[in-house]
Amino acid sequence: MAEQQWNRLYFDEWVKKEGLDLIRGHKVDNVFTQPLKPWARTGGSAVQIQLDGTGELNAAYICEIPGGEELKPQRHVYEEMIFVLTGSGSTSVWYEGRKRNSFEWQAGSLFAIPLNATYQHFNGSGSEPARYIAVTTAPIMMNLIRNEDFIFNNDAVFPERYNGEEDYFSGKVTMETFTGWDKPTSLAFSNFYADINGIPFRDSVREKTKGMSFELGNGVLGAHTVEFPGGTFTNIHRHGPGAHVLWLKGEGYSLMWPDGAQKVKTDWGPGSMFVPPSWWWHGHAVVSKEPAQYIALKLSSKRHKVHRQSHGTMKSTRTGGSMLNFEDFPRELLEEMKRIFEEECTKRGTPVHMEMVFSE
Repeated sequence: MAEQQWNRLYFDEWVKKEGLDLIRGHKVDNVFTQPLKPWARTGGSAVQIQLDGTGELNAAYICEIPGGEELKPQRHVYEEMIFVLTGSGSTSVWYEGRKRNSFEWQAGSLFAIPLNATYQHFNGSGSEPARYIAVTTAPIMMNLIRNEDFIFNNDAVFPERYNGEEDYFSGKVTMETFTGWDKPTSLAFSNFYADINGIPFRDSVREKTKGMSFELGNGVLGAHTVEFPGGTFTNIHRHGPGAHVLWLKGEGYSLMWPDGAQKVKTDWGPGSMFVPPSWWWHGHAVVSKEPAQYIALKLSSKRHKVHRQSHGTMKSTRTGGSMLNFEDFPRELLEEMKRIFEEECTKRGTPVHMEMVFSE
């Protein structure tokens, strides 16, 4: 009798069969320099990432396209959202037997692959590699279906998501007002963002921050970016699984903890990425003099939810949300956060700009 296997995860077995490493834990130190291995399926090099805070619902991978080359065409019955880290190039998307749509991207571009559409990436440089990071729903789909042929060789089309529209990847952005937080805020809708910093940021619900939320692909994956001044820290909040927080600039740390447990301090800089575990409190502190910015590539978009734990992320606990305002911090917690923050800023000679907290 064949050896019985227990506690199997089909996604993990698939990654191993693909010949790729699978990063686990709380954090990736630097997505820009993370070593990769050849990935025969695509013709590029890659590493798969399944951090603890995903709840096995989504995952990420980093992929590099060699200079002067293109990746092999792909299609799959799981969602994929891509953020370009370095380089430039183009992507073609199509359904079999239909016209191809193509668009050009660069570092800072964000886009989603329509569900089960065929796509192919091309490097625009003859000599320099292009690197991107993608967040996908591959784990939950693979662990549920457990059939590669269904995932990768399925003829199903989803015209409500993509029907070959010529302007689908035009980069046109429309703005809508989201009213689910303590104050109305603007959301950007597009299937392709040429540069996430090219859209004017709006003031955030948080103190002294600004950012933008991105909806795309009519799917369950979404993103947002936030910029913080140097020498500041945020109030704390919590949400559900699967938010990949990727830091683009600045230096700092984040404190994360579940109710009643010890705090985990995660230091970060450009290229660092972590996923706060589901329903853990967490807050971000910028200890560099220059501003910091992250992009969160996450499960559960504003329009299409897959769980209810992200409804109140920027809504005060006073009104039924999951964000704790400074004035509602337990005194002991606030004093501990102030102490750690002052120590870290002092090490770097960074002025503290937290008058609403330190003037008390």
